[in-house]
Formats: sequence, C-alpha cells, structure tokens
Amino acid sequence: MPRICKVTGKKTEVGMNVSHSERHTKRTFLPNLQKLKFHSEILGRDFSLRISTAGLRTLTKHGGLDAYVMSKPISRLTEDMAKIKRAIDKKIGKAEAPVKKPAHKANRSARLVKKVETKKVA
Repeated sequence: MPRICKVTGKKTEVGMNVSHSERHTKRTFLPNLQKLKFHSEILGRDFSLRISTAGLRTLTKHGGLDAYVMSKPISRLTEDMAKIKRAIDKKIGKAEAPVKKPAHKANRSARLVKKVETKKVA
C-alpha cells in the first residue's frame, strides 16, 4: 500500500542525511498518515481514509467530508475523493458541469482596448 494522503496527495519524498563530516546518505521523508473513518451524510456510509494530519485539518476546516468534496472541482481532487464526489453527484442527481477556462489575459486586454476605441469613435 503506497503511503499517499487521500486528501492532499502528499507522498513519500527522498532526500539526504548530511552528517557532521558532510557525508550524504539517502533517506526517505514519510508523510504523517493516520487511518481514520469519515461519515458521509449524503451517501449514508462510512469511508476509511488514510490521510495526513494536514489533510485532517483541511477536512475539519471545510466542515466534513461531504462539504470538502462538494467545494472542490473534480480536477482538483485525488482519485479517491473524485470517486466520492461522483457518487454524491449521482445521488443528488447533479450532472457534472463543464469546466470553464478563463480567457487569456492578452486576449482580455485586447478586447478591452477595442471597447475603449469604439467608445471614443462614437
């Protein structure tokens, strides 16, 4: 089982131990994972998640599993959280809305310049 947080996506990182004589040896930095159960009010079931303490703080800040999942677009969620969101959307009957990308800043400024020019002419 990989050591990956289901909420934040944090995973094991690789680094170096540096001794007093400055010898470098490889080591791993593990995320602080906890196995916790969260209840989904909408789905009416429990989910057992392996999340980091930072992920736990995130879920607490948003007000629980359902509120966190519903506040984020699917593209910003990890795979497991996206599955939960799809299940909630299916239960509610809400179709996934297409993601609208903002216009590029250069195009936006060009449109604003055109509007200003047309106002001056008139």
